[in-house]
Amino acid sequence: MRKILVGTSALASVGLLASPAFAADGIKLSLGGFFRTSVNANIDDNGQSDLGHNHDASEVTSDAEIYFIGKTTLDNGLTVGARVELEGEQKNGDQIDAAFVYFQGGFGELRVGSQDSAVAMACITPVGGTSNFGAFSQDTINNNAFDGTFAGSATICEGVDSENASGGANGKSQKLVYMTPNFGGFQLALSWSPNDNHESGNGHIVMNSTTKGDQKQIVDAYLSYVHDFDGFSVQWGGGGSWALATDGDNNKKKSFYQTGMNLTFGNFSVGGAFEYMKDVNARFDATSGDFATDHGGDMWVAGGGLAYTFDAWTLGAQYSYSKIDGVDVSDSNRKIQQVELTGQYALGPGITLDAGLGYAHANGTSSDAAHGGYDSFNIGIGSAFTF
Repeated sequence: MRKILVGTSALASVGLLASPAFAADGIKLSLGGFFRTSVNANIDDNGQSDLGHNHDASEVTSDAEIYFIGKTTLDNGLTVGARVELEGEQKNGDQIDAAFVYFQGGFGELRVGSQDSAVAMACITPVGGTSNFGAFSQDTINNNAFDGTFAGSATICEGVDSENASGGANGKSQKLVYMTPNFGGFQLALSWSPNDNHESGNGHIVMNSTTKGDQKQIVDAYLSYVHDFDGFSVQWGGGGSWALATDGDNNKKKSFYQTGMNLTFGNFSVGGAFEYMKDVNARFDATSGDFATDHGGDMWVAGGGLAYTFDAWTLGAQYSYSKIDGVDVSDSNRKIQQVELTGQYALGPGITLDAGLGYAHANGTSSDAAHGGYDSFNIGIGSAFTF
């Protein structure tokens, strides 16, 4: 009798899976996005051999994206959708920033397409910054402390596929991302990408070609915990990103590790974060046509921030310390410290004005361009719209 019941249950399950899961309505398309602008000024060391040489002392910047989002919920409760992110400006020949489909239900969420890795998507960053300004990797970097290095800023939220073979930002290669349901405040994000340098696949005609320097079979795992307690709340996250294979002799397999925590007590918040990026800058030797055997180039970033909110205002401060090894062929290193005071005012829902006042100091070994010290005082005002 038990076998009959089990068989009947199995047949019922098969029938459920085989029956159409139509939605009452088809996928509906909606729009979203953001637009950020800033006006910036920088006073720094700009003599013949200084990092500020041949760089403007003022600039106007903007960054924008339009999101095309389509989704529907099927009769069986499964939500399916797609998201395409269109850059508001042409950046590095890349007009589409991300494009993926997703399936969401009681099992969690599965995403397929070009998108951020688990670490880049889920990581916890310190409070105290605004959309435009901060001491980490906010939209606007108002100094030249990182000039001549493989790093563009004090990045605190990178996965391995965020850096391609030439050191340029890529980040949103084709991948699978899975997020578990929330269990008492805990949530695990996992991702897998076959290659760090393929935002678009060639599988329609042939499989992707390989390039020396590619990081391959990249796996990310990031666990986060968010919970409100009596009188305070906590955000914590920790995880890593690993390349399991590479293309090119002597090319080192990169591995990144990140953790961060923020605590909020009423209107006051404080937090910190740390990321270590091992072998982030594998140096290609043009003479031998391959990668240098003794050169990996590590980097780590640590720091924190605080913020205080009252009425429509938020005042904040951030500090970051970056150490970059293997800056050039002589394996010089550079140490960079940044302090940023920030202010933000909410004009209305999704409409804010912000400002930043910062100081940066860099120093490097004898062969580095920052040897002898570099100092920058900078200021900026900006706006951030979300829609």
